[in-house]
Amino acid sequence: MDDLFPNKKTAFRLFELNSIIKNVISSALPEAYWVAAEIAEAKLNQRGHCYLELVEKEDSKIIAQVKANIWAYDYRKLSHKFQAAANESLKPGMKVLLLAAVTFHEVYGLSLNVKDIDPAYTMGEMALKKREVIERLTKEGLMGLNKSLSLPIVPQRIAVVSSPTAAGYGDFFGQLDNNPYGYAFVHTLFPALMQGTGAEQSIIASLGQVRQKKDLFDVLVIIRGGGSAIDLNCFDSYNLASEVAKFPLPVITGIGHEKDDTVVDMTAHTKMKTPTAVAEFLISGLRCFEDNVLEMQDRVIRYAERLIRDENHALKTFTQRLNFVSIQWTASLKSRVEGIDKDLRRQTRQFMQNAVNRLENLEKVVGLLDPVNVLRRGYSITRLQGKALKDISCLRKGDVIDTRLFSGVIKSVVETAKEAEESEQEQTVDLFSGIDRA
Repeated sequence: MDDLFPNKKTAFRLFELNSIIKNVISSALPEAYWVAAEIAEAKLNQRGHCYLELVEKEDSKIIAQVKANIWAYDYRKLSHKFQAAANESLKPGMKVLLLAAVTFHEVYGLSLNVKDIDPAYTMGEMALKKREVIERLTKEGLMGLNKSLSLPIVPQRIAVVSSPTAAGYGDFFGQLDNNPYGYAFVHTLFPALMQGTGAEQSIIASLGQVRQKKDLFDVLVIIRGGGSAIDLNCFDSYNLASEVAKFPLPVITGIGHEKDDTVVDMTAHTKMKTPTAVAEFLISGLRCFEDNVLEMQDRVIRYAERLIRDENHALKTFTQRLNFVSIQWTASLKSRVEGIDKDLRRQTRQFMQNAVNRLENLEKVVGLLDPVNVLRRGYSITRLQGKALKDISCLRKGDVIDTRLFSGVIKSVVETAKEAEESEQEQTVDLFSGIDRA
């Protein structure tokens, strides 16, 4: 890096910079927003993803432009919803109202991720009351509140708000319980009026019951079997839509109509057109989870195989290095042992020589102390009855003593025995002490 930047300038890699931009946008714009725009271009690829080019014009001049995408999973339901309401598909020149999250990708840049679409805006037939309710909910930040909740990975515990006699309810649990994969679902009905006078309050009351037991469920489903605009009027009320928006569980609606979206559909997490479609959606959630588990299993197996290969390679490399180091260490140890052997031999020879020298010195000292050599120097040895005489106190008159000189032996008879003066004893002791020291 120093060679690339000789002036020591701080530089970001493009990926690092784009990652920072992505994090800033995610933090600053965490919610989804309703955006009104015109479709300048619409493309559908082979995988089912829809790519849009959105613009805003003023006097035929483009004053704003952004890319948008609707992923295949969402596009399938959104396109059905729009087609049913407007009797045509999304196309260039069409003005739309989209619920979108602002996203930034390190490779593809800035775009809007479309979560929902309001066909009524495009058709220009939205009732004033419905528009006012939507605007109020949007102003209060409630339109995307329930959508911000995460769908459970395995949505098996389902609270259902519906009429027990509704055909849609029977279709729902029949589809759910008889799914081809054998997935087990637990669904609990919270009965409510789904049309007419009192329907709004009845549904809100049932939502309150589910809220009290929210820990027992993964999602809330609101379903009915379709009906006229008058029958569905309660689903455009502010109070009901607000309760759905603020509900602590993801809300999935299957009210069974195709011509228009109710406000409850718009504030719910996910809107499906029929109760059966809701059941299929939940089944697909479990299917998706199973596919992910199987994919993760494959990934774990592939990772384990790669890890084993890498570890085998690392072990082989380590073994080779260990052999090389072992050879070097053995050679070094051999050299050290040879050096120690030489030092030991030299020290042993020196020790033996010193020992020999000490023995020779001791032999000389012993030779000097030999009685023969002492006698040669003029000293004599006196014995009484064969024992060397050291003290005259044991002599008696008439005792026969032998005095050995260097050249012979003298026999004597004791007449008198007189102790020597102290000075003489000291001289004698000094003499023999000197012999001992020699």
